[in-house]
Amino acid sequence: MTFKVNENALRLRLAKWLWGWEPHPTQRQWLMSDARTKVASCGRRWGKSEAAAVDAATVAILRPGSVQMIVSPTYDQSRLIFNSVERLIMGSPATRGFAKVVKTPYPRLNICGSVIAARTADEDGRNLRGHSADRVIVDEAAYVRDCVIHEVISPMLADRNGQLVMISTPLGKNHFYKAFMKGVSVGEKHPGRYASFTFPSWSNPHISSEYIDQQRQEISARQFAVEYEARFLDDQSSVFRWEDIENARLQAAGDRQHYDYVVAGIDWARYSDYTAVVVLGIGDNGCSVLAIDRFNGIGWSRQIERVTGFLKEHRVNAALTDQTSIGDPLLEQLRGKLWEEAIDTCAEGYTFTNQSKRELVENLSLKFERGAISIPNHEDLLKELQYFECEVTSSGNVRMNARSGYHDDLVMALALACWQGKSAPVSSGGYLSGNGRVAARGW
Repeated sequence: MTFKVNENALRLRLAKWLWGWEPHPTQRQWLMSDARTKVASCGRRWGKSEAAAVDAATVAILRPGSVQMIVSPTYDQSRLIFNSVERLIMGSPATRGFAKVVKTPYPRLNICGSVIAARTADEDGRNLRGHSADRVIVDEAAYVRDCVIHEVISPMLADRNGQLVMISTPLGKNHFYKAFMKGVSVGEKHPGRYASFTFPSWSNPHISSEYIDQQRQEISARQFAVEYEARFLDDQSSVFRWEDIENARLQAAGDRQHYDYVVAGIDWARYSDYTAVVVLGIGDNGCSVLAIDRFNGIGWSRQIERVTGFLKEHRVNAALTDQTSIGDPLLEQLRGKLWEEAIDTCAEGYTFTNQSKRELVENLSLKFERGAISIPNHEDLLKELQYFECEVTSSGNVRMNARSGYHDDLVMALALACWQGKSAPVSSGGYLSGNGRVAARGW
């Protein structure tokens, strides 16, 4: 594969002529680089999918016979860019008649003798093995396993002296970070070989500052730094910072609030795990853990009795339980027991998926970061919070759970309680506190 002088500028002129598309300044900076290995750390909504689609489509047209692969951690992610390429090519009368799209066994577009295909990285890149390419665009590269990049994708490019393009939001200081830093250090001496870029979300001029400010308020500072500032942070796997955990523990010592609205989170035992119940008081200045129960080794009927008695003892208004799998019949048994005992506690269920669990945990993380929660000096809870991590699975999904060898029952019960706190009675944008005042809710 040979690069022509001024080819990148020509591709941008072609994109404007065919589709009326013009890059914003940092997209132009990205597309004008022809380094053999290009790495971009991007904030959300910077426009990486759009830029990648235009990039792939114009290369296919101007380099007849070229082969490009769009690779992502999941099939759906790969289809995002491929579908954008398809819309561009098939939407223009100038290119539509020269193109053919095949959907099975995997998406493939042929134009001018060139091929653009979408593939998934899978666990070990087995769907990519045995292929060669002139260019590979790896979307969300930080979530693709290191071995797939080095043992599968790099050899695909070797025969054709091809180009590797990696774009992603950061995920700690993993292999994507190392590739980025190599571009920073080596790229200065060899700009034709390596180039690295950082594009925070606001470098897209089409995103409003109001949207950025809203996201800054709604998510934790750590999330914002990664997802919108495109920053690489140390110890990215730890969900809760120790300073925030410690601050929440110290706050409990001076917590003398009275709570008229009390919620609870219940995480049922799984195999060798513990059933955990955390009771949370909702007050003017946030929330506070009032009581914890944690046990294992007893049958389901005794667990229902124990949890029911615990909710009654602490006068819980509403409880949220894990409803996944065995949790569904247990929720029904709990409701029956509460009705039988005439206990006025509303019990609801929450089904865990990767996405719903992530939302639950991020909501809890935000409470810690903003100092809106206080916790007791409970050894098991402190340990679980400290060793609760997020990790990337072999399929590219983000999973949140305890570090190997630790439990996360109390963390999940606490997260469920915080989520249930959203149901606290609201009036004029706040919840009614024990003294009758309306307090602003930081939920």
